[in-house]
This record gives sequence, structure tokens and C-alpha cells, in this order.
Amino acid sequence: MSRTSSRFLSLLFCCLFASVLQGMVSHQAFAGGRGDNSAVLFVARDYGFDGPAHIPAGVTTLQVVNKGQDLHHVQLLKLLQGKTAADFRAALKANPAGFPAWIKFVGGPNAVTPGSKSLATMMLTEGEYLLICLIPDKAGVPHVALGMEKSLSVTAAKGAVGSEPKAGVTITQADYHFALSSGVTAGTHTIRVINHGTQPHEVVLVKLAPGAAVTDFAAAFEPGASGPPPGMPVGGVVGIETAYFTSRFEPGRYGLICFFPDPATGKPHFAQGMTKEFTVE
Repeated sequence: MSRTSSRFLSLLFCCLFASVLQGMVSHQAFAGGRGDNSAVLFVARDYGFDGPAHIPAGVTTLQVVNKGQDLHHVQLLKLLQGKTAADFRAALKANPAGFPAWIKFVGGPNAVTPGSKSLATMMLTEGEYLLICLIPDKAGVPHVALGMEKSLSVTAAKGAVGSEPKAGVTITQADYHFALSSGVTAGTHTIRVINHGTQPHEVVLVKLAPGAAVTDFAAAFEPGASGPPPGMPVGGVVGIETAYFTSRFEPGRYGLICFFPDPATGKPHFAQGMTKEFTVE
């Protein structure tokens, strides 16, 4: 994969990657409504995934356990138009600065540090999927370029497809802003995330340092910036249409950030105003 592609994909997760390099402690985000025993387990290694090749359709919780030495996550893609993992690799080779039009961002558990785990809950319909990791290594090469991908077939369910978790708060995404359905109080909350935008969007939930704004946190990842960001990532989900995550909120100031790049300009969505602050009391 080219240097252009590396810069393009590295920008998506520089926030979480930099936080690990600065010795921050990652908060584990757990999807609501289902426990570890009902989750579909995938083990992330340097650089690949271990896990099932087939699962039934329905409301599904994916769990990633990081047994590698690098930060890892699961970005789940649905392959449309009968495309395969080989087609995906060929498309990225032909156009390393973007994703093909025949993929659909479905979600997945966000990044976790070595030895940690994370979960996210989504509705999976029948079809062919691909698990990839977009996080870059220390040289700036996205893990997917190092072979970190796994095919997954979602087959017709023989029984009930399950029910979606009950969410107390909804985050609505658009091009380029977030909206919260209500305020967030201290405690553990299941969050529903819906993307009404025309582009893929993510949620990076950060707890801000005292006196810091979410724009200060995002600015720490602009070209030429130095020093650690004023806060810590504490959960969220990767590129989605609709998904759920659960986080524990302590009193303080929080921010929502999207690091996905705009395909037309290459600028991250936060540079186009896709951030939001809120206070938990």
C-alpha cells in the first residue's frame, strides 16, 4: 500500500494510536444488552484475526480481544455486488487513497489496547463481510495492508434474530455534525448511534481534561501539533449505519469526534466541524 494510502488511513485512528504512545490507559467500551457469553468472539493478533468463518444473521454482538502488541479494532465491511475479499484487495491496490463503492460500513468494536477487549452490537443481514483493522503500525502502515483481514459469511438464521439493545441516549450523525437526543447523566449508559450522513462516520468518545475544549483535543492531531492531547478516548464505535455501545460516564466534560476523512478534500471530518461537547453531572 502506498504512502498516500498510509497517510489517508492513519489519520482515521491517529487519536487512539497516539494516546497509547503517550501511555494513556484505554477505557473498555461494552455493547449493551448482551454479555460476553452471547458475543461472537474474534481474537486480534499482529496481524490477523482468529474467529468463526460463518455466523447466523440477526442482532449480533461482536467482541474483539486484543492478543497482539499493537492497538487493534474491528471495522466490519459488507461486500456488495457479489464482491470478494480478493476484489477488495485489488480495489485498494488500484486506488489506495479510497474505498470501493461496493462496500458498506457496518460498524464494529472500537480500538483496544493489548490485553483488552471491546464489544459493539449491530444488525447483520445475510451476505459476505470482511473484518479489517485500519489502525496503523508505528511506521504508519495500516494493519489491513499487513494482512489483517478476515472473511465472514452471515447466513440465514434458523431461529429468532434477537432484539436490539435498549438505549437511553441516541447520537445522530450527519455531514458534518453530531446531535444528542438528551443530556447524559453520570453512570453507565447504552448509546445508540445512527448515521444519517452521506459518508461513513465514527464516534470517538473522549473525556476532556479540565479546561480543555473538544477542538483542543482534535487540534492535537493536526499537522505540526506537538504534545499529548488534553483528554482520553473512552469508547465509541467505528464506521457504521446503526450500532450500539455502552460506556461508563463519570462527571466532567466530554467530546464526540469523527476522524474519518472527507473523500473530496482529504481533511478529517472534525476539521469540518464534526465535534460536539457535553457535560455529565
